[in-house]
Amino acid sequence: MTTNGILGWGLVVTSGIMLGCAVVPMKYATRWKWENIWLLNTAFALVLIPILVVLRGVPQAWEAYRIANRSAVMAAILLGFGWGIGSTLSGIGYTLLGVGLGASIILGLASALGSLIPLAVLFPSLLRTAPAITLYAGVIIMLAGVILTARAGKLRQSAQAERSGSSRPDLRAFGKGRIGIGLLVCVSSGVLSSMFNLALSFGDNIRATALRLGASPFGAMNALWLPVEVAAFMANFAYCGYLLTRNQTWRCYLTPGAFSHWVIGALMAALWMGSISVYGLGVGRLGQLGAVVGFPTYISLSIVTANLAGLFTHEWAGAPRAAYFYGLAGLLVLVISVGIVGMASQSVH
Repeated sequence: MTTNGILGWGLVVTSGIMLGCAVVPMKYATRWKWENIWLLNTAFALVLIPILVVLRGVPQAWEAYRIANRSAVMAAILLGFGWGIGSTLSGIGYTLLGVGLGASIILGLASALGSLIPLAVLFPSLLRTAPAITLYAGVIIMLAGVILTARAGKLRQSAQAERSGSSRPDLRAFGKGRIGIGLLVCVSSGVLSSMFNLALSFGDNIRATALRLGASPFGAMNALWLPVEVAAFMANFAYCGYLLTRNQTWRCYLTPGAFSHWVIGALMAALWMGSISVYGLGVGRLGQLGAVVGFPTYISLSIVTANLAGLFTHEWAGAPRAAYFYGLAGLLVLVISVGIVGMASQSVH
């Protein structure tokens, strides 16, 4: 593997760890309701930070939007909105099932669909090549790891009384949601969240146009992400705004002690947005199939990190020994899947 490829993989690994940690601070925003912290997080991550980055560092972006293929711009917006719906559901799913189990289901499904769909649509001639077959093996093994970690979470949840489970996002009952509702929310989120990587693939003409206009690789990637992220925020704002109005929780933003929660929201956003940007830089160094082989690695490491974060923040306190066994087995399988996907990348190069 070339030096450029090694650097690309290092960036993808870093981005996965950042994503796995991004939701953890939300567990400590208990003075607010779920809609308060989730809206603040998405406002910072999907609007404020991206716009500031583009305004300061990508003057070519606005011209790129004007002359890029209309189909690429529309794909970025529509897929971004779909990803935003998945993002909203993920925020609910994390509170219902906890960071570890929620991430295993949501990110695992997003990884499988987000890597295989671009391969099938954009590179159909490569579906039967050795790198593609290696990728299939890595994704299948990754899904096996997801199943094992999901089994671990179910055993953990079954140790709790059903009456203690919440059927809605509740920061004071983080990770204690009803398993059936939580699984439905997380599966739906995983399917829709795959649109994150689809937006990167089908909106790539925006990035390519910005590069031709003189933008740096980092700037061109952020030019692509801006319409995706703003569209995603609109989906989050619609639901959170509804809850804030219905529950009359807008005033929480100005209550005593709110400053610490504003910091929590900003930290979540910095980890989330930073993860996306670093991932985009890494994928750009992995060659033609960067989005295809990089995405499973990015997501698998996010799952590993999220499960470890859940362990260290006592989500598994009181769980039976079998839950720990399945959890550790699942993490091991996920790590193996990362290595196999890395072999796919080397084959492509």
